Amino acid sequence: MILAAIKLSENTKKALIIFFLIFIIIFVLIGYISLAIQSGMKKQGSKADAMLANVVKAEIFDNEKKFRRFGIKKNARVFYVESRIPFLIILGCGLAYLLYCLFTAKWGYNPFNKVDGFGTLFYEFSEWPKEKFFGINLISGWPSIVTKPHFEVPAIFSYILVPVLVVGTVWFLLYVLAYISRSIRIRKIARAIYRKKLVPDEPTNLTNNQ
Repeated sequence: MILAAIKLSENTKKALIIFFLIFIIIFVLIGYISLAIQSGMKKQGSKADAMLANVVKAEIFDNEKKFRRFGIKKNARVFYVESRIPFLIILGCGLAYLLYCLFTAKWGYNPFNKVDGFGTLFYEFSEWPKEKFFGINLISGWPSIVTKPHFEVPAIFSYILVPVLVVGTVWFLLYVLAYISRSIRIRKIARAIYRKKLVPDEPTNLTNNQ
């Protein structure tokens, strides 16, 4: 009876459909990202096990503090070796940007802009049309296209800079996440060995493989 009493316009129906579609897409994306992060952390945890397996078996350190200090140093060394290339890519992009600004006198140039930047390769839309639904502004349709993707000669620099910078940044952040994952695992291993506490994820796999 209540649903029958509510009369929805076509725009309101479209707004509700779009809203739920966006919600579902965001929910699925978050789920996949969470699974990817969990899988990556587990993989890096196993890598930390391999890094410290010989030290644990040999019982070189007599207390948790020394073991953790060793683990932190070894983890930092691995991070340094792994992250050098993406870090140099990011550094190179920063240097290239400064040189571009110097030679073109375009200080403060935004490589993502939609006039002579990377933004020219994307659609530009108008604002989303909205309609009130029970006092709440909801999207009621699709926005219209203002500008289509097009090539601009002055934007060639940004066409090269932005993809390289994005790849370098994502690559570097993945190594940062790997470093954090190994650090967490190292703490768990130290507690399991020196405090006689069990580590939830396969706590004895270092000491059993002898």
